[in-house]
Amino acid sequence: MKKRAYILTILTFLMGFGLFACSCPVYKNLEIFQFGEFEQSECVFIGEVLEFNPEKMSFRIKVIDSFKGTENGLIYEGTYDQQCGPIINGLGKWIFYGHTDSNGVLNVNECGLTRSFENPFHDFLDFEKSESEIKKQAQSDLELEIESLRNK
Repeated sequence: MKKRAYILTILTFLMGFGLFACSCPVYKNLEIFQFGEFEQSECVFIGEVLEFNPEKMSFRIKVIDSFKGTENGLIYEGTYDQQCGPIINGLGKWIFYGHTDSNGVLNVNECGLTRSFENPFHDFLDFEKSESEIKKQAQSDLELEIESLRNK
């Protein structure tokens, strides 16, 4: 009887996690995902993260190179979703995909391609490769993405 109660407790606990799970779209390749991110975003830009606060899931960022919907030099206060990410967890240059709310706060697209230049990892990387190959591929993908954004 104890074993059954233990299993039911674990199942209940795991089902509770499902209530907070994200339902992120599944794409077959990075180019399709990039296209979708661009189309659904109000603003797309390279920015410099000036501050970040993990407890408040917030950050402050300065627009360096705008591709859509904003101007270079603007500074935004922003937020992200801890559950669905991406999580803004470092200073420096990042590529951002998002939208502003009625208060002008930048909200990063959930399950999106916002990522840092220092660690530009995304879901389409082949994690069977070595760590150096993965980092090289992620860096190359980011460079191609920025080149593509500049040509839009």
